[in-house]
Amino acid sequence: MTVATTPDDGVRMTTDPILRMDNVTSGYGNTTVLHDVSIAVEDGQIACLIGPNGSGKSTLMKSIYGFADVQSGTVTLRGEEITGRSPQDNLANGMSYVLQDASVFPGMSVHENMLMGGYVFNDDDRAAARAEELYDEFPVLGDIRGQKAGTLSGGQRRLLELARALMVDPDVMMLDEPSIGLEPRFIDDVFERIEQLNDLGTTILLVEQNAEKGLSVADRGFVLASGEIKFTGTGTELLNDEEVGRLYLGG
Repeated sequence: MTVATTPDDGVRMTTDPILRMDNVTSGYGNTTVLHDVSIAVEDGQIACLIGPNGSGKSTLMKSIYGFADVQSGTVTLRGEEITGRSPQDNLANGMSYVLQDASVFPGMSVHENMLMGGYVFNDDDRAAARAEELYDEFPVLGDIRGQKAGTLSGGQRRLLELARALMVDPDVMMLDEPSIGLEPRFIDDVFERIEQLNDLGTTILLVEQNAEKGLSVADRGFVLASGEIKFTGTGTELLNDEEVGRLYLGG
């Protein structure tokens, strides 16, 4: 729990993180990947998770969203326990997840892919109206709404994945390796968009292979290695930490 002081009257207030894991051990079947992991993400933050390949970063995200098996510990969203809740329920409850692997439907149009992001509405008109709102925010997608998603560039596909994840207007968006496989010019575009989404009020938890880039935009950072949290701090603190730099930032 964090304690904040309001600037106008000095009254002390307590607020719970919007998303947290407490002492989570998880994995897949009989395989344990995470060991007693705890993290907390405050409302309105960008939080970045870094670490070497195989450290359990994607498993952490999947443990939150219901794709991995939580063996012990708890996951909470807005103070409500969601441990083991299905991905469909998490999506309907205001949390979206952009997977590391390409997740667009290549044989479907951009617009059809967008509508898939709103399937939890069970209301075609509502989904279509929300897609139109997002085309205003992502005009490049509006211009190619009839194009097959399989013909898009890597940067365009990533923007489509981001926009589709916004169909439910999530409070929390989780992004697994948003820069993976992208040309440098598209990486800058994607991170600019992430910061814009955060400015509009979306809390973001991201895993990022480009650790310096991820931490540079993060309010909070976590270093995961061998399934355990080794370091935590602000993005700036982790970027400036000599041991973190030596072990995980290449210098």
